[in-house]
Amino acid sequence: MKRDRWLSGLFLAGMLCVMLGTVGAQVAQAQRPIPLEDLQCVKRSGSWSSDKRDISVGRQIYTTVLYISPDTAITCRLPGGPASLRLEFAIPDTDNSPPARIDVYVDGNQVASRTGDRGKVHTMLVNISNGKSLAIEVFCARATNCRYAYFFMKAQVEPGASSPGSK
Repeated sequence: MKRDRWLSGLFLAGMLCVMLGTVGAQVAQAQRPIPLEDLQCVKRSGSWSSDKRDISVGRQIYTTVLYISPDTAITCRLPGGPASLRLEFAIPDTDNSPPARIDVYVDGNQVASRTGDRGKVHTMLVNISNGKSLAIEVFCARATNCRYAYFFMKAQVEPGASSPGSK
């Protein structure tokens, strides 16, 4: 009788560990950032592409994940739920490109805008919670010398954050 209870307790403890491990793995996976290039996106204008290369920004080295040419507009389907968009972008030290302006829209409404100069890494953290679509537009902030691409070190959706900065 004691042995049956002991085996039953051991079996229940094992099942509990398996269930908690499965749920824990699902929660951990749900919190992983989703790269912008993994979302279902359509290009409205311009060009953008995944690009892994090292660039110098402010005399420091960074590895890029994406480049976007000026006057590019893309719209992507969002996974839904609480989330933030993280963009880190720069103009390499070697480019004479004018500042870049990045505009972000969620469900057609502008939610953020940022202009960034050469030689600095610029970060945008935007609340995109419960949005269905995300649009990103990249512009040259001046009318001349706009032939260079803008490089992104991070362009990802971070699920689970109800507002920027909260985890």
